[in-house]
Amino acid sequence: MSDSHNAYTEDKFPLIPENGIDPREFAKNNATATTTGFTFQSGSGSSSGTTGNTTAPVKIITNPGSFLQITFPEQGDITYDITPNIPLTLSLAGGTTGILQRLTVILHQPGGGGIAVSLPSAHYKDGAKPDVSLEAGATTIISYITDDGGKTIYGGL
Repeated sequence: MSDSHNAYTEDKFPLIPENGIDPREFAKNNATATTTGFTFQSGSGSSSGTTGNTTAPVKIITNPGSFLQITFPEQGDITYDITPNIPLTLSLAGGTTGILQRLTVILHQPGGGGIAVSLPSAHYKDGAKPDVSLEAGATTIISYITDDGGKTIYGGL
Protein backbone atom coordinates (compact mmCIF):
# COMPACT_ATOMS: atom_id res chain seq x y z
CA MET A 1 0.00 0.00 0.00
CA SER A 2 1.21 3.45 -0.74
CA ASP A 3 -0.24 6.75 0.22
CA SER A 4 -0.75 9.34 -2.48
CA HIS A 5 1.79 12.09 -1.90
CA ASN A 6 2.21 15.27 -3.87
CA ALA A 7 5.49 16.82 -2.75
CA TYR A 8 5.12 19.71 -5.20
CA THR A 9 1.86 20.92 -3.66
CA GLU A 10 3.05 20.30 -0.12
CA ASP A 11 6.28 22.26 -0.66
CA LYS A 12 4.68 25.12 -2.58
CA PHE A 13 1.69 25.50 -0.27
CA PRO A 14 2.69 24.31 3.20
CA LEU A 15 -0.21 23.25 5.40
CA ILE A 16 -1.40 25.31 8.36
CA PRO A 17 -0.13 23.14 11.25
CA GLU A 18 -3.11 23.85 13.51
CA ASN A 19 -5.69 22.33 11.18
CA GLY A 20 -3.78 20.70 8.31
CA ILE A 21 -5.27 22.70 5.44
CA ASP A 22 -3.69 24.79 2.74
CA PRO A 23 -3.78 28.51 3.77
CA ARG A 24 -5.16 29.44 0.35
CA GLU A 25 -8.04 26.98 0.80
CA PHE A 26 -8.67 28.40 4.28
CA ALA A 27 -8.76 31.94 2.87
CA LYS A 28 -11.08 30.93 0.03
CA ASN A 29 -13.47 29.18 2.41
CA ASN A 30 -13.49 32.07 4.88
CA ALA A 31 -13.29 35.08 2.57
CA THR A 32 -16.99 35.89 2.84
CA ALA A 33 -17.34 35.17 6.54
CA THR A 34 -17.63 38.04 9.00
CA THR A 35 -14.52 38.24 11.17
CA THR A 36 -15.16 39.14 14.79
CA GLY A 37 -12.43 37.23 16.60
CA PHE A 38 -10.42 34.06 16.69
CA THR A 39 -10.43 31.59 19.55
CA PHE A 40 -7.56 29.25 20.26
CA GLN A 41 -6.76 26.83 23.05
CA SER A 42 -3.69 27.13 25.16
CA GLY A 43 -2.45 25.08 28.08
CA SER A 44 -2.90 26.49 31.54
CA GLY A 45 0.49 25.31 32.70
CA SER A 46 -0.97 23.09 35.41
CA SER A 47 -0.35 19.37 35.63
CA SER A 48 -4.09 18.66 35.48
CA GLY A 49 -4.05 19.18 31.71
CA THR A 50 -6.89 21.68 31.70
CA THR A 51 -7.10 24.20 28.90
CA GLY A 52 -8.54 27.66 28.60
CA ASN A 53 -9.90 29.66 25.70
CA THR A 54 -8.42 33.02 24.86
CA THR A 55 -9.77 35.38 22.23
CA ALA A 56 -7.21 37.06 20.00
CA PRO A 57 -8.24 40.66 19.32
CA VAL A 58 -9.18 41.72 15.79
CA LYS A 59 -8.70 45.33 14.72
CA ILE A 60 -10.90 46.18 11.75
CA ILE A 61 -9.48 49.05 9.70
CA THR A 62 -11.29 50.47 6.68
CA ASN A 63 -9.73 53.15 4.46
CA PRO A 64 -6.47 53.46 6.44
CA GLY A 65 -4.87 55.98 4.05
CA SER A 66 -1.55 55.44 2.28
CA PHE A 67 0.56 54.28 5.27
CA LEU A 68 -0.34 52.02 8.19
CA GLN A 69 1.92 50.84 10.99
CA ILE A 70 0.63 47.62 12.53
CA THR A 71 1.92 46.57 15.92
CA PHE A 72 2.65 43.20 17.52
CA PRO A 73 0.92 42.86 20.89
CA GLU A 74 2.99 42.75 24.08
CA GLN A 75 2.09 39.04 24.23
CA GLY A 76 -0.14 36.63 22.34
CA ASP A 77 -1.73 37.14 18.95
CA ILE A 78 -3.51 39.95 17.13
CA THR A 79 -5.27 40.20 13.78
CA TYR A 80 -5.64 43.26 11.58
CA ASP A 81 -8.57 43.09 9.12
CA ILE A 82 -7.79 45.81 6.56
CA THR A 83 -9.73 47.12 3.56
CA PRO A 84 -7.73 49.86 1.79
CA ASN A 85 -9.24 52.45 -0.55
CA ILE A 86 -5.96 53.80 -1.97
CA PRO A 87 -2.49 52.22 -2.45
CA LEU A 88 -1.22 51.24 0.99
CA THR A 89 2.22 50.67 2.53
CA LEU A 90 2.33 48.52 5.67
CA SER A 91 5.04 48.52 8.33
CA LEU A 92 5.50 46.43 11.48
CA ALA A 93 6.47 47.51 14.98
CA GLY A 94 6.48 46.23 18.54
CA GLY A 95 6.93 42.84 20.09
CA THR A 96 8.34 41.50 23.33
CA THR A 97 11.69 39.73 23.60
CA GLY A 98 11.40 36.13 24.75
CA ILE A 99 7.71 35.71 23.89
CA LEU A 100 6.49 34.27 20.60
CA GLN A 101 3.91 36.58 19.08
CA ARG A 102 1.83 36.24 15.94
CA LEU A 103 0.30 39.05 13.94
CA THR A 104 -2.13 38.13 11.16
CA VAL A 105 -3.07 40.55 8.39
CA ILE A 106 -6.29 40.00 6.44
CA LEU A 107 -6.30 42.23 3.35
CA HIS A 108 -9.59 42.70 1.52
CA GLN A 109 -9.77 44.25 -1.92
CA PRO A 110 -12.74 46.62 -2.23
CA GLY A 111 -15.46 46.03 -4.82
CA GLY A 112 -13.48 47.79 -7.55
CA GLY A 113 -10.21 45.95 -6.75
CA GLY A 114 -6.83 47.08 -8.02
CA ILE A 115 -5.56 48.61 -4.75
CA ALA A 116 -1.83 47.85 -4.41
CA VAL A 117 -0.53 46.96 -0.94
CA SER A 118 3.21 47.07 -0.16
CA LEU A 119 4.06 44.54 2.53
CA PRO A 120 6.50 45.24 5.38
CA SER A 121 10.07 44.02 5.53
CA ALA A 122 10.37 40.50 6.96
CA HIS A 123 11.99 37.15 6.25
CA TYR A 124 9.70 35.59 3.63
CA LYS A 125 9.94 32.11 2.10
CA ASP A 126 12.43 32.16 -0.79
CA GLY A 127 13.19 35.81 0.08
CA ALA A 128 10.21 37.17 -1.88
CA LYS A 129 7.21 39.01 -0.45
CA PRO A 130 3.92 37.22 -1.18
CA ASP A 131 1.64 38.65 -3.83
CA VAL A 132 -1.38 40.56 -2.59
CA SER A 133 -4.33 39.87 -4.86
CA LEU A 134 -5.65 42.87 -6.80
CA GLU A 135 -8.85 41.09 -7.84
CA ALA A 136 -12.08 42.81 -6.79
CA GLY A 137 -13.37 41.33 -3.52
CA ALA A 138 -10.30 39.10 -3.04
CA THR A 139 -8.83 38.35 0.38
CA THR A 140 -5.13 37.81 1.13
CA ILE A 141 -4.08 36.48 4.55
CA ILE A 142 -0.49 36.86 5.75
CA SER A 143 0.93 35.95 9.16
CA TYR A 144 4.01 37.37 10.86
CA ILE A 145 5.83 36.03 13.92
CA THR A 146 8.60 37.33 16.15
CA ASP A 147 10.11 36.29 19.45
CA ASP A 148 12.83 38.90 19.81
CA GLY A 149 10.94 42.16 20.12
CA GLY A 150 10.50 42.61 16.37
CA LYS A 151 14.21 42.50 15.50
CA THR A 152 13.64 39.34 13.44
CA ILE A 153 10.24 38.90 11.80
CA TYR A 154 9.14 35.95 9.68
CA GLY A 155 6.18 36.29 7.34
CA GLY A 156 4.21 34.16 4.94
CA LEU A 157 0.86 33.09 3.62
